[in-house]
Amino acid sequence: MSDYFAGSGWSQTYAKKAVPVLVNLAESHRATAYTELAKILLGDKKYGHPLMSALGRLGHALESLNEAQPQKFGEIPPIQLLVCNQRTGRPGNLGLNFLGYKKSETDKMSKALLDTVVSRAHQNIFEYPRWQHVLKALGLKPVTLKLPTPESILPKIRELERHSTGEGAEHERLKLFLAQKPKRIGIQWRSHGDTEYFLLSGDRLDISFRDDRRWIAVEVKGKHSPLADLVRGIFQCVKYKVILATQLRYEALGGQAHLQRTIPRVVLACGAPLPTELLTFAKSLDIEVKSGILVPENFVPMRATNLHNVAAIRGDEASQECEPRLLDYNS
Repeated sequence: MSDYFAGSGWSQTYAKKAVPVLVNLAESHRATAYTELAKILLGDKKYGHPLMSALGRLGHALESLNEAQPQKFGEIPPIQLLVCNQRTGRPGNLGLNFLGYKKSETDKMSKALLDTVVSRAHQNIFEYPRWQHVLKALGLKPVTLKLPTPESILPKIRELERHSTGEGAEHERLKLFLAQKPKRIGIQWRSHGDTEYFLLSGDRLDISFRDDRRWIAVEVKGKHSPLADLVRGIFQCVKYKVILATQLRYEALGGQAHLQRTIPRVVLACGAPLPTELLTFAKSLDIEVKSGILVPENFVPMRATNLHNVAAIRGDEASQECEPRLLDYNS
């Protein structure tokens, strides 16, 4: 097998190590930052800048493979361009040489034009269908995770569904805490969130934060949630992202045009720590995860009826009947 990574040393080693990680990102339609890749490959973000030389080596390796087997691979896009500056969201201008641009050209481009060039490059990388074949040709193995098999986890999820009428006091307490204290999971919101929020699909969100610009859904899992429930939670978040986007489109076509610019966001909030493998899987799906959340012992939840859904079901006057009440978990 030909070695397309010319030379030896640090750059060659980490160019090879980067390819499976970048293929995993490409197949998940995600970019990353130099510092994030450095943390994955070397355990420390301080190596973000030195990794640039490895990524250049990687780009040349793909060009060599392309030249050697053009009919088999077509035009392999420069996957290393998925690694971007965290501030600009773009790779360095020098890296755009792999798209045929000279640095003297890119240095004169506006930020908007550079964003367009990079966005188009990323789309080509995401749509390229033969990344697994590229890995094999380079003698590299794909990223794999030690996840529970569907056969082992499905019966447990089925059992959870069978007893899903009540989540328990622990889940309820965490849900109310996060609805009242959204900053604990990185949500900047002036008021409380709505709990048990009905969607047009018939599903309910544990917590919903919504205004004319944002819609954030939170799926809550308690600190004693079993592994099967955490797996289910990730899939629920994927489902909610699609449903929220669809409902926004439905509402926009119904005349609420201001909602077209609303970007749905979904957070999985867990009282239990999420296993590393599951966390990696969730990130590959662009699901935000906040885990290991503790509810302070002195927290007294105030539960307000979900005015949005009550008004929708019973009429607007229902909201005037709904008074907040305290829940006492010690009684």
